[in-house]
Amino acid sequence: MKTLYQNAMEHCAPPEELKERLQKRVFATQPPAEARRVFHPRGFFRRAALAAILAAILCISAVAAVVANWDAILSRRFGEEAAETPMGQAAFQEVLVTSICDDVTLTVRQALCSDKTVYLVLDYHLPATVDPAWMEEICADEDAVLYVPKVSFYATGEVAWEELQEADGALWADLDWGDTTSYSSYLSRSNFLFPYRFLGGASSRVESQGYDAASGTLTYLLEYTAKSTSQSLGDQPLTILVGPPCVEKDGTSTPLADHPALLTFQPEYSSQTLTGTYRDEAGCTLTVTLSPFAINVDTYGAGLESLEDLYHSVFLILSDGTRPALTDLTLGCSGSAGGPTGAPPTSVSLQTTLSELLDVSQVEAVEVGSFTVEMG
Repeated sequence: MKTLYQNAMEHCAPPEELKERLQKRVFATQPPAEARRVFHPRGFFRRAALAAILAAILCISAVAAVVANWDAILSRRFGEEAAETPMGQAAFQEVLVTSICDDVTLTVRQALCSDKTVYLVLDYHLPATVDPAWMEEICADEDAVLYVPKVSFYATGEVAWEELQEADGALWADLDWGDTTSYSSYLSRSNFLFPYRFLGGASSRVESQGYDAASGTLTYLLEYTAKSTSQSLGDQPLTILVGPPCVEKDGTSTPLADHPALLTFQPEYSSQTLTGTYRDEAGCTLTVTLSPFAINVDTYGAGLESLEDLYHSVFLILSDGTRPALTDLTLGCSGSAGGPTGAPPTSVSLQTTLSELLDVSQVEAVEVGSFTVEMG
């Protein structure tokens, strides 16, 4: 079977909407670090301008294929060749938005976006009170653990860190930022941003990408997939609420800041999300949502025994006639199964991210057991 990359390059013409949008920016370049605009979230629409997306346009067989200057973190996650694919270009955004939150500074360098999934390269600049030499010792110490921050995502529109501080600042002093049981409820539910949450649940992941002692910066790769049927990530500016990273050594937890931080930016991408629904007279319902990054499958009355049963029952039907199994495109999944006590589940759902970028234009249908869900 051809790789997803080979399939993509055989159909490498970018959508006309994307081509026109990127060609308008082809001569824009990324500003040097010292010239980056510092962004305070207040007055987002008045003062924040998204950085240019495009690095170059290459011609492959007389068809323009736009190539972006992906951060090495994104290239490691999806492969260097992914930046050359149409789906990689449609999802890519050079963000370069910085938010100062008292003694903590957040910067989102780049993003890969679809309607429901976003990957962000995030820099967390530590307070000046954190000794870089001590941090280097912690990173080299096999007996120390540097925990990643807890991150929540919100569909806020325009919001400022100062507004969060004014609304929630009195709560922060009572939280132990070295104990997740103390602050996890605040970050997920009991905060000023909670009314702007994405409905329907979500999955997320934070992966450490290292520490730079020269700048006092921790870098992370964030991944977030929303399950909402009524909200898309690009409908409004996206806000991330970031708790402090924490060091644990010799039984003692030391938070690296004493408050959360906040950053808002507007996701910009060309939509590549497919949806499909199957229903029959017996009451069976299946809904599939597919993007270049992730797939979500919800079933009711499909006769599935468990989440594992569903995971091994899903196949993509591609236009070239191939039929890759979901298990070959992912490293696992999360999900749920529910039904009457003592009886087989009536509803089973799964969510998972794909190991490689998927060219969704080549997906005609998704097979779930004996059922076929047409995608469009």
